[in-house]
Amino acid sequence: MKRSLFCLALAALLSIGGLAAPAQSQEKITVFAAASLTEAYNAAGPAFTKKTGIAVTFNYGGSDTLATQIKQGAPADVFASANLTQMKVVNDAGLVAGAPKTFAKNRLVLISPKGAAMKFASPADLAKPNAKVVLAAATVPVGGYARATFAKLSGTNGYPVDFPAAVEKNVVSNELDVKAVVTKISLGEGDAGVVYSTDVTSTVAPKLDVVPFPAAVAPDIEYPIAALKNAPNPKGAQAFVDYIVSPEGQAFLKARGFISP
Repeated sequence: MKRSLFCLALAALLSIGGLAAPAQSQEKITVFAAASLTEAYNAAGPAFTKKTGIAVTFNYGGSDTLATQIKQGAPADVFASANLTQMKVVNDAGLVAGAPKTFAKNRLVLISPKGAAMKFASPADLAKPNAKVVLAAATVPVGGYARATFAKLSGTNGYPVDFPAAVEKNVVSNELDVKAVVTKISLGEGDAGVVYSTDVTSTVAPKLDVVPFPAAVAPDIEYPIAALKNAPNPKGAQAFVDYIVSPEGQAFLKARGFISP
């Protein structure tokens, strides 16, 4: 009897606000995204949450590392890659829900520390004797794009036939993602590096000299996005994909230098 009276009293208190009912957990998703998307996605995330009520957590890194983590069972809802290759790795493993969508494009640039004694007027200078070149690892999209471009330049317009090998000889560090390349060069820990144009943010731009790659050999850099088949929140995952490809989501990418697909 006493227990029944207690339960009735507790119910009455809850109904009049005497005691707060436990708060319901907010719906959430986790997005695995290429490191080069950091600034754009950090800006888009709060706007997405405000629009949908879905909290979003980002896990940034090299697309190859993220693809491996997803294949190993990491709890991710969405994958946004900096190249088609790593998206194919995940897709071929049967982990993508629906067809991936290209949502942005980018460009390669050569960066070097502003005011440094060694100057880099063109990509050809990456083969200078004793130049300390910092690249992303070949499996990281930007590292793969860079090396493919070196191969295209080989034997053209004054570039030596062994240009890729000459550059590789100068590589002193292979980084796990593009942000690490930017950090090292902006700190003067290397003479030059190759990154995406969008990674020359307002924070690091004053510290860097920037040289674009020739348009004739510039790679077609595509960013695909997809909801994942084992997503903890499938509806939330698709909502994020839809948001990023929408005009509102695209505005965050364009504001940070990405090219519309």
